[in-house]
Amino acid sequence: MNINQWQEAVEETMQNKNGKMNTCIPGVIQSYKNGRAVVKPQGTIQYENGKSMEYPVIYDVPIVFPTGMSGTCGITFPIKSGDGCLIVFSQNNMQSFLSGTETDDQRHHSLNDAICIPGLYSAAFSTVESNPDDVCIFHGNSKVTLGDGGLNANLADGTIFELSGSDLKVNGISLTKHKHGGVQSGGSTTDVPQ
Repeated sequence: MNINQWQEAVEETMQNKNGKMNTCIPGVIQSYKNGRAVVKPQGTIQYENGKSMEYPVIYDVPIVFPTGMSGTCGITFPIKSGDGCLIVFSQNNMQSFLSGTETDDQRHHSLNDAICIPGLYSAAFSTVESNPDDVCIFHGNSKVTLGDGGLNANLADGTIFELSGSDLKVNGISLTKHKHGGVQSGGSTTDVPQ
């Protein structure tokens, strides 16, 4: 075997080995309950003999929400069947970490050691609007935006509020500058703010 043949053999071996390593893959959430999901990776597994098969469904996959402070601070949102996601596979067995008990299983990049990051969609299904300057929280037809100019919201029921300049306005009525009509001295109450 000459040096070129040896190099080709090494490269082929490495490509075959790397081709069997699970790193991350797009997927679809099949069901979700109590922080765990059933997920279906998209695409197919390719075998050396030229055959292929669909990835199997993966069960009991932890969902990763943005959290901190040991899970006491964060954002969660509804997860529904059919939602897109990114499935990430751990380099090592995750069971010790997740259960808090040691295991002798030294598996690597296994389909059994996955986490799910929700929110990955193909261009055909994505309806998320890009907003590079503000923090946005949206749910259905309700949207809250936080930026340098303040906090603004448009709710699905038609309510609009703005918080900026030391004032809160709800549906155009100022909290600090509004007026009341129909005021009389004595024990009467005022009309609604204007």
